[in-house]
Amino acid sequence: MRYFMILIVLIAFQGKGQYTVIHTIGKIYDTQSGSYLSKGAKVSESANLRFDSNGARAAVLSASRGRFVIQESQSSGSQSDAVYALASIISPIRGRLSTRSGSINNLLDFQKHFNEGTVALLGKSYQVSVSASAFPMSESRFFYAQYLYRNETINKKLSSERDNLIITLSEFFSVDGNPIEPASIRDVKLFYYDASKGVSKIITDMDITYVSDEILKSLMDEFPDTPVTPVFELINSMYGKCSQEQVSKAISTLDN
Repeated sequence: MRYFMILIVLIAFQGKGQYTVIHTIGKIYDTQSGSYLSKGAKVSESANLRFDSNGARAAVLSASRGRFVIQESQSSGSQSDAVYALASIISPIRGRLSTRSGSINNLLDFQKHFNEGTVALLGKSYQVSVSASAFPMSESRFFYAQYLYRNETINKKLSSERDNLIITLSEFFSVDGNPIEPASIRDVKLFYYDASKGVSKIITDMDITYVSDEILKSLMDEFPDTPVTPVFELINSMYGKCSQEQVSKAISTLDN
């Protein structure tokens, strides 16, 4: 009996020093196992990791301590062959405050919203409330986005409903009616056009990323009972800013 109890304690102790990978972005090489991190893989607390692609990161789960994110430190430089001890590049996953903080009233609000930290786009559309007195929206006064795709400038008129500016993702990520890879666009900017004056005004650069339905479903698979809060926290930690309301709406519109 005593031997049996010691064995249980040893197994429990070993489990505390191990993490399970639940999601990855890019390529992270585990020098201890000789393989890249992938969903379901185990990572030892003593692991040494190498980041083989820009922006690579991984979400991991500890049975005793919760969810963590592994990502290269911003102060670590860009040495492609650098190897890091896990303890130096792992941190707890925590949800951020909702990005929906009331109506956007001026240029500074737009810049804070879209260009101070990456914004995650998910679901069918993305919308934000805009002051009607500062930026009235109609057929003759509207917002449009501009981005480069294969070195070609693409302009996208954005729709509106009452005081809400709406980005319909299927239209936004398409050229000549054909869908394109969201990762293939760059230099995204937001403009406001007033037809009565014939003037376009640049509002802000847009730091955005796209979380596909496939990624959303993959994250949900890890938390089948109560997915909204943990998925919200994972997206905020690994992709960009979003609100729990956006995550809940995106989940509700997923095709089964």
